Amino acid sequence: MEYKLITIIIFLILLFYITNKYLYYKNEYFTQNKNLNIDIIVARYNEDLTWTVEYPFNQYKYIVYNKGDNDNFVKENVKEIINLSNVGKCDHTYLNHVITKYDSLADITVFFPGSVNMNYKKKIAIKLLREIEIRNNAVFISLNQYDIKKLYYNFKLNNYRTKNPQNNIKNPEYSLKKSAIRPYGLWFENMFGNLEVNCLIFYGIFSINKNDILQHPVTRYNKIIKDISDHSNPEVGHYIERSWCAIFHPLKNTNIIRYNKI
Repeated sequence: MEYKLITIIIFLILLFYITNKYLYYKNEYFTQNKNLNIDIIVARYNEDLTWTVEYPFNQYKYIVYNKGDNDNFVKENVKEIINLSNVGKCDHTYLNHVITKYDSLADITVFFPGSVNMNYKKKIAIKLLREIEIRNNAVFISLNQYDIKKLYYNFKLNNYRTKNPQNNIKNPEYSLKKSAIRPYGLWFENMFGNLEVNCLIFYGIFSINKNDILQHPVTRYNKIIKDISDHSNPEVGHYIERSWCAIFHPLKNTNIIRYNKI
């Protein structure tokens, strides 16, 4: 009986010690991450952005680039609203932020489309935020692919319509502004030469370390944005969507997490 009592006491002491250690490191962890300089960019068309008040998104503040014809969206966690012309979809928005804020970028910039409310996008966005917290750094969540140029070399589009059925957002525009250089492989070679990259993100959801942006001059980003700055539905936007790893190559400071499927 006495032996069991001693065992129970020792167990309780160990439990108390482990719990206190856990709470200490948990508090240290969250304190560290609260001090991170993070900007979260949202490329909005007409989405209501209700997801920004849901957990865990409600733990952050957002810079919203608004390309819609209204401002009817949830602003509770929005710290800045910047109106842009409706050109180039989210790819133009992201590059515009890089260019205009080039000299005042946050340590980590996170890019989200306004349509994060869609389940498959929300899953990736939540995973991205958690990995940023865990690693205390920017993260690319990538498909485990090799040689993106080779994989998509013959990719091209003749028409495309944006869809977001959850918000009943309709974009009747089918016609694209076709790329002057196509298919994708030829455009890639013209933009990046013989560069070989092996990471690929979809849905416009990723984050980037400031140093991986600043390793290239702003003229690089001005060159890339040029072909998506005068049309709301440019084919080049789909090329850029597949090329973020090439645009910021090499990713020396941003962590890449690879999956066989997303």
